[in-house]
Amino acid sequence: MRERPGLNWLLVAAAAFPLVLTIVDFALIEGNRALQAEVNRRQHAINDGSQLVRANGSLVRHIAVAAVQTHDDKLRELLSRNGITINVAPKPATPAAPNSAGQ
Repeated sequence: MRERPGLNWLLVAAAAFPLVLTIVDFALIEGNRALQAEVNRRQHAINDGSQLVRANGSLVRHIAVAAVQTHDDKLRELLSRNGITINVAPKPATPAAPNSAGQ
């Protein structure tokens, strides 16, 4: 039987191709793990940010209530410098007592 060097090299390359694909697959898996860790870190920061927004809103409301109740102009000024306006709603009028003379 006659030697075919071209066919031998082709068979070696065909046998090595799955090995190369396996190595590339491992490299991609490691890259994906690093990207997933980055995504998880960013998602955690986003979740923490939404909790901080709620806490900040609550803190601003408490400061605004304190400023209104104590008539503290410095607190009002502090809030206004940070773009927060205080709108005081008028107290609801108390209902009049029923008139017993009309019965």
